Amino acid sequence: MPITVATYNIHDAVGTDGVRNVERIARAIDETGAGIVALQEVSGPGDAGTNRADDFVALARAFGGHAVEGPALQDGDRRYGNLLLSRWPVSDWLVADLAHPEREPRNAIMATVATPDGPLRVVASHFGLFHRERRAQAELIGELTAQEGEMPTVILGDFNDWLPFSPVVRLLSRSLGRHIGAVRRIPTFPSRLPLLALDRILVNDRMRLRSVRVPATPLARTASDHRPLVAEVEIAPGT
Repeated sequence: MPITVATYNIHDAVGTDGVRNVERIARAIDETGAGIVALQEVSGPGDAGTNRADDFVALARAFGGHAVEGPALQDGDRRYGNLLLSRWPVSDWLVADLAHPEREPRNAIMATVATPDGPLRVVASHFGLFHRERRAQAELIGELTAQEGEMPTVILGDFNDWLPFSPVVRLLSRSLGRHIGAVRRIPTFPSRLPLLALDRILVNDRMRLRSVRVPATPLARTASDHRPLVAEVEIAPGT
């Protein structure tokens, strides 16, 4: 059976109307129908004196299933970064530091998800804003996936890279053997009228792509400044 995966930069749950609404983000995630979702720009509770909720907890609870938190920034009570959600159990995971000197903290969640068709390695990340930074982060993820051995792999995230012949995608593709998103670049940003393909979904040669899409519903256009990127993939028979 195909597995629906998605990556979504939720922009701290602030929509195009300037309103911060975590429940709206949860509905947009549910609308994708994905069983595995990588989220970027998720916030923790903030200062202890505020009444702001912990979005890591709220979104995991709304999704159900399993969650792996990967806050890249942790300062007192404030947390900010990546969150991986899965309908299926996560057997093991790590959060790898991808920080580049003198740049803001970045990381990647690498987890093994026990899908109905077998174990699937999932990497969820949010790359930096500068070219050299992104290249270094792509190389680190390539090294990590190589160290963990060969198995069906999907990489989900906001690559912050919109170039037609992205060196970042080429680096990751070289380590994976196959990719989605380099040729079929689908714009996801800005959400009202997408022009830039910042978000990508990549798979290795042990996976097959069934479809890839960007929702165009009113909810997807307003909940964040990015739209979700959604793909149906499957583990290749015999893997």
